[in-house]
Amino acid sequence: MSTRVVSLYDNDSVVKHSKTTWSFAWGLVAPKDINPNCDSKYLSASTHKTNLGFILLSAVTLGIVVPQTVEWECAPEDPDIEEL
Repeated sequence: MSTRVVSLYDNDSVVKHSKTTWSFAWGLVAPKDINPNCDSKYLSASTHKTNLGFILLSAVTLGIVVPQTVEWECAPEDPDIEEL
């Protein structure tokens, strides 16, 4: 299962960054924030994924451990506007 969020700055970037986050104790211990390290300081897309292994781990632990993978793409930098 995956959810993709696309912003106004959608691009055809081939550079995808990803990180697996872990939530514990039914969400009481939330995952830490992710610093995307984008040069433009904007995201163009974010995808949150889970797989069969993550779902089984969550089911076996009755929701105590819930992992998911977050992928993101950085928006392109705005070109400088030249004055005439």
